Amino acid sequence: MRKKLPDTHPKTGTALRQSVALVLACVMSAQPLLAARTNATNPKAARSASAAKKSIQGIEEVKISLDLKEVTLQSAFIAIEKKSDFKFITSIERIDKKRKISIHAEKKPVKEVLETILNGTGLGFTQVDNNIVISNKLERATGLTAQPAAAVNVAKEVKGTVKDNAGAGIPGTNILVKGTNQGTTTGADGAYSINVPDDNAVLVFSSIGYVSQEISVGDKTAIDVTLVEDVKQLGEVVVTALGIERNAKTLTYATQQIDGKKLTDVRDANFVNTLSGKVAGAVITQGSSGPGSATRVVLRGNRSIAGNNNALFVVDGVPIDNTARGQVNNDFGGINGSDGAANINPDDIESMNILKGAAASALYGSRAANGVIMITTKKGKAGKVTADINSGVVVETPFLLPKLQNTYGQGSGGTESTNSSQSWGPAMTTFPDNVKDFYRNAISTNNSIGVSAGSEKIQTYLSYTNNANQGILPNNKLMRHTFNLRLNTQITKRLSADAKITYINSDIQNKPRSGEESSVTMNLYKIPRSVDLNQYKNFEDAAGKPTYWASSGIYMNPYWTINRTFESEKRNRVISLGSVKYELTDWLNVQGRISYDWYSDRVNRGFYNNTLLFAGSGGSYADWTAETTERNMDVIVSGNNNLSKDLHLTYNFGAGQTYQKYSQVGGTTTGLTVPNFFDLSFAAALTQLTAFSQKELQYVFGTASLSYRDFITIDGSVRNDWSSTLPKPYSYAYFSFGGNVILTEAFKLPEVISFAKLRGSWAQVGNDTDPYRLLQTYTFTQGGNGGGYINRNTTRPAENLKPEISSSTELGLDLRLFSGKLGLDFTYYNTNTVNQLLTLPQATPTGFQNQFINAGKINNKGFEVSLTTSPLKGKALTWDATLNFARNVNKIVELHETIKTATLGGNTRTTTAIVREGGSYGDLQAFGWKKDANGSYVVNAKGLPVATAFDNIVGNFNPKFTIGLNNSFSYKNFVLSFLVDGRVGGVMTSGTDGNLAYDGTADYTEAHRQGGWVLPAVTETGEQNNVAIDAQTFWQTVSQGRYTWGEFFTYSTTNFRLREATLGYNIPTPPGLFIKSLRLSLTARNLFFIYRGYAKMDIPGLAKRKLPFDPDVNLGAGNFQGSEYGALPSTRTVGLNLKVGF
Repeated sequence: MRKKLPDTHPKTGTALRQSVALVLACVMSAQPLLAARTNATNPKAARSASAAKKSIQGIEEVKISLDLKEVTLQSAFIAIEKKSDFKFITSIERIDKKRKISIHAEKKPVKEVLETILNGTGLGFTQVDNNIVISNKLERATGLTAQPAAAVNVAKEVKGTVKDNAGAGIPGTNILVKGTNQGTTTGADGAYSINVPDDNAVLVFSSIGYVSQEISVGDKTAIDVTLVEDVKQLGEVVVTALGIERNAKTLTYATQQIDGKKLTDVRDANFVNTLSGKVAGAVITQGSSGPGSATRVVLRGNRSIAGNNNALFVVDGVPIDNTARGQVNNDFGGINGSDGAANINPDDIESMNILKGAAASALYGSRAANGVIMITTKKGKAGKVTADINSGVVVETPFLLPKLQNTYGQGSGGTESTNSSQSWGPAMTTFPDNVKDFYRNAISTNNSIGVSAGSEKIQTYLSYTNNANQGILPNNKLMRHTFNLRLNTQITKRLSADAKITYINSDIQNKPRSGEESSVTMNLYKIPRSVDLNQYKNFEDAAGKPTYWASSGIYMNPYWTINRTFESEKRNRVISLGSVKYELTDWLNVQGRISYDWYSDRVNRGFYNNTLLFAGSGGSYADWTAETTERNMDVIVSGNNNLSKDLHLTYNFGAGQTYQKYSQVGGTTTGLTVPNFFDLSFAAALTQLTAFSQKELQYVFGTASLSYRDFITIDGSVRNDWSSTLPKPYSYAYFSFGGNVILTEAFKLPEVISFAKLRGSWAQVGNDTDPYRLLQTYTFTQGGNGGGYINRNTTRPAENLKPEISSSTELGLDLRLFSGKLGLDFTYYNTNTVNQLLTLPQATPTGFQNQFINAGKINNKGFEVSLTTSPLKGKALTWDATLNFARNVNKIVELHETIKTATLGGNTRTTTAIVREGGSYGDLQAFGWKKDANGSYVVNAKGLPVATAFDNIVGNFNPKFTIGLNNSFSYKNFVLSFLVDGRVGGVMTSGTDGNLAYDGTADYTEAHRQGGWVLPAVTETGEQNNVAIDAQTFWQTVSQGRYTWGEFFTYSTTNFRLREATLGYNIPTPPGLFIKSLRLSLTARNLFFIYRGYAKMDIPGLAKRKLPFDPDVNLGAGNFQGSEYGALPSTRTVGLNLKVGF
C-alpha cells in the first residue's frame, strides 16, 4: 500500500476538460457580441460611454517622472507615452527635428511637463480623451485646426487600418490630406475613415515614433498602411543590473531583449527551454526526467570546473534561487531534482533582458559570473481596468526514437530462444511498434488570467495560471498553480512603494528515472523485436512477482517500472518582494528592498517488493522534506546631475546582504516489515536523511555613468563582497569599466546609416564557494555498541581558499541601416577564469584521500552576431526576421603542476567528461578502435577490433557554433512565425545505442548477420586481416551491453530543426466592444529535424549511422554533459492557443 500524502493543491478536475471549456466559453460568449455593434442611440451604451469618459484622467492630474538630456521633441513625446496612457497626435512635419530639449521632472503633471518642453517652440497642446493633440498656437488661436473629413468637398470615402511591424493597430495616427488642414486620426484598433476631394489626393500618415508615409489615393477606396519605427527617435529603455533602467543606446556592453509576448504562444513545462535559438551565445540543455526537469543555461561557455555554470535568474531586480540539486552525474543514472527557474510563470513576464558579459552583471556579485537573465514582470496601470486570458492545449508525442530492425527475433546466433533478451535469433514475425506504442499521446494544458487596474495613487496586477502537463510515460504528470499579486503605490508626493507576492504549488507524479540501471527507457528498449509488449501489460503474477520475457538481474518489465516504482515531488513556494523609494530631491533618491524566496519540497520515493536492484525485502521507501530559503536586502542611493551644459552624470551606490539556508529531514529504508506498505513506520532498518547548510554574503557597491552630449558615455563600477565561505578577512573586490561612442551623433554619416555605436568594456566578477570547505567536517552514523560512529570527511579542508575570478574584455558594434530595416549587433569577448577549485590527491599516510586547492586558468573567447531585418513592409504583408549566431572557443590554459586532468562526471562504462590542460572544457574520453602508426585499424587474431586505452579523446560535448533564425509574417489578420535553430559541432556518446547494438535490435545490426564480414584492418603483428566475422560477434565485442567502447557509439550532435511554429488569426472585434483583442493560434514545437549528424566512426562495411537521439536532452542539468543513456525522449507538441484581451 502506498501512503497517500495530504493534498497540497486545490481540486482542479480534468485539465483538458477545463481548457476546452474555457476556450469554447470565450468563443461562444464573443460570438453574439461580435455580431452586435454599439448603437449610439442605445441609452445603456450612452451611459457606458459617458462613464468611460469620466474615467479618463486629465493631463493636469496624471503625474510622471522624466529625465531627458538633449533629446528631440519626438523622443520626449515617446518618453511621455511610455510613462502614461496618453497618445500624441500631430503632423511630424510640425516638429523641428533639430531642436533639442532637456528636462528633469519628478512626479510632475503631464500638463506642466508639456508646457516646459514646448516653451519657445510655437506649439501648443489640447487633450481629447486619452489623446494629446499638438498643433501650432496660431492655429489654436484662429481655429485653423484640422477639420473633420465631413467638411471637405467630398468625392469619396477612404477606409483602412494603420498597423505596426507586429501587425497591431496604431491608435492616434494622424492622417492628413496633403496640402490641406483636413484630416482624421485612427481609433483604438488603428482603423480610420476619411473623405477626400478627388483621386489626385495624397494622404500623409504620421505617428510619433514612426517614419511618415505618403500614399496617393488614385482609384482606391481602401488603404492599409504599415508604419516602420523611426530608429533615430526611439529610445529603448532596458532593465540592467540591480533593476536600474537605462537607455539602451548608452550601454557599454551587450544585452539582448526578448518581449514577454514571445514566450506565451509555444510553451514548455519549464519555460527556459523555449529560449533555445532566441538568445545568441546561449546553450540550453534539458534534463531527462520528464515534465518540470531542470534546464541548464550556459552563456558564453563553461567557466567553472567544480562550481555552477548556470546563468543567474533575476526577477524584478532581485535574484531567485535556481539551484538544481541531485543532478545525475554518471551513466548508472538516477532521478534528477527540479530547478527554481521552472517555477517562473511566462504569462507574468513583461520583458526579459539577457546580460551576457561580466560588465553587465558585475553588480550582482558571485552568482553573476555566468551572466544574468533579467526578468521584469507585469504591473498594474493607472486609468483603466484590463484583463488578458491565455488558454491553450497541446498534444505531446515522442520526437525522436531509435530506429530498430524488424527482421530478426528473439534468440542468439540465429537460433530462436524464448528466454533471451536479445534479437540475434532467426528471421521471424516482429512487432515494429512495440516500443513506440508504449508511450502515450500526452495532453497538456495552460490556462491563465491576468487583471490590471489602478488609479494615480495605486496600481494592481493580479494573475492566476494553471499548468497541467502529462508526460509521455503513463502515470507521469505535472500539475502547477501560480498565484501572483503586485501592488504599486504613490504614498506621498515623494514616497512610493512596490510590493509583490507569488505563490507556486506544483505536484510532479511518477518522475521517471534516467540512466542505465533499470530506468523505464532501458527496460523498454531491452524488449526483443519479436515480443508483443501488450502481453506484458499484466505486469505481475498472482504472487506479486513481475512478469518478464527473459531472466535478468537488472532489467524488468517496463509496465512494472511505471506501476510499481514511484517518485512524487510536491513543492510549495512563496516569493515575496517589497521596496520603498523616497525622492530626496529632484535629482537624488534612496531605495530599500527586501525579498524572500522560500520553498519546501516533499519527496516520496518507493520501490515495490521484487523490484530488481532497488527493493529490499518487502520493498524500499524514502520520504523527506527539503527547505530552501534565500533572503536579499539592499539599499541603493541613485542620483543624476548636469555637471555642465554638455556633461551629465548618473550614479548609484549602496550595500546589501544575501542569506541562504538549506535543510533536509527525512528517512529511508531498504526493507519494509509489511510488504509494500510505504510508510516509514514499517521500516525494517531506518536510515536518517539529514542535511543542513547556510551561507551569508555582505557587499557594498558603486556605479557611475558620465555622458557627453548624449553620444559619448563612460561607465565604471566597483563591488566588494564579504563571504562566510571564505577565510578571514572574507573579502574580495572586483571592478568594471566601459565606454561607447554613438557615431551617428558624433559625426555626419551617410543617410543609409540610421544609427551606429561602438562600445567596449572590461570587467571582473568574483565567485566564492560552497559552505564548509574551510574546516574539517564529520558525519555521524548510527550503529555499534556505543550507539553510533563518527566519520571524518576524507577531503582535507582548504584553509587558504581564494575566490574564483573571471576577467572579461568585450568589444562591440551596434548598427542600424535603411531607417531600421536592417540591424546588426556584433560582440567579441575574451574571458579568463582563474583560481578554479580542484581536488589534489593525497598520500595515504596523511589520512586524507584528497584536498581542495585553488589552481587553473580557463579561457573562453568568441563572438556573437544578432542580425535583424524587415525585408517586407507592404500595406498588407510584413516580414521581420532575426538571425542569432555565436561561436565560442574554450581552452584549459593550465590546471596545476601535479594535476593535468580533472573529471566532470561519468565512468569507464561509456564515457567520462573531463578538463585537461591544453584541451577544452568537456572533452570526452572513451574506449575506441586502436590504429597503428599508419592510421589503419587494428584487429586481433579473430578478426575483431582491438580497443584503445580509455584516455582516448572522442570529442567535446560543446557546440562550435549555435544559430537561430526567427521569422515573423503578418498578412491582414493572419500572423505566422517560425523558428529554425541549430548547433554545429560537438559530440555525445550513447550508452543506449551500445546496448541496442549488443542486443541486435538497432537497425544497423541487420547487416552481416550471415557472416563473411572481413574488416579492412591490420593485425597486431602488422599483417593484413583476412578473417571473416559476423555482426553478432562484432557488436558484442565493441559493446558488452551495459559496458561499451564509447567511440563506436559517439555521434556528432550537429543538427538543425524547425523548433517552433505559430499560425494565428486576429479575429476582428468592433470598436467599443469590451473584448479588445482575440487571437486563435495553431502552435507547434520540435516539428522535425532538417538535418541530424552521424556517427563519429565510419565502420567499414556499414552505411552511415544517423544520430538516434535528441542532443537537447542530457542525463542531467549539471556539469556532466555529453552522455546519453536511458534518457527519456524529447517531445513534439502540436496544439491550439487562444488569447483574449478585455
